Amino acid sequence: MLRPLISAFVTAMLAGLLGLGLGVAAATSAHAMPRDAAVDLETDLTLLVPSCEDCVITLFSWDGLTPIYSSAPELVEDGSVTITLPTARTAGMSVQVDPTWADSKADTYIAWRYADAEIGDSVTLAQARTKSRASGCWAGTVNEAVTLKIKVRRVERNGRTVAMAWAPVTESFVRPMERVRSGVLVSGDVLACDLS
Repeated sequence: MLRPLISAFVTAMLAGLLGLGLGVAAATSAHAMPRDAAVDLETDLTLLVPSCEDCVITLFSWDGLTPIYSSAPELVEDGSVTITLPTARTAGMSVQVDPTWADSKADTYIAWRYADAEIGDSVTLAQARTKSRASGCWAGTVNEAVTLKIKVRRVERNGRTVAMAWAPVTESFVRPMERVRSGVLVSGDVLACDLS
């Protein structure tokens, strides 16, 4: 009686430590996918960024504890960019946007959700500019391919031209909600996303 409980506890602890985000039920199911196969799954993430040609896009995934995942920087060409990353690292993923015209040293991140917005809500530039809190941490996916639309605009911040990047349709997110100024999410470091 005690052995199955201990086995389930150890399995749950390993899943948590590995940060697979697959859930204990999947790890203990009789039909569960082998852990190595789950680690090897990949997602093709396509970002549609029609107003940011030649912007450099870099994906990050970090929960503040495990090693940081970073994609290779990729250029937006013909209004889009596709980056392949491990599916398990899409949870808590942040996206850094670096346009050639930005003159700020701080890095701009995509705001997946602004405070008071619900998943699926449309967010215009005028609405985004009124926001003071946002999450730059995407909730992630289990799909092999996902396409997301992103808006990028030039705005002034502290006398400098910076990029403002956000999802025009509010996406699922994880915390924290960061302080933003006029809807612009910038950071001098990689965003730490709460996956607990």
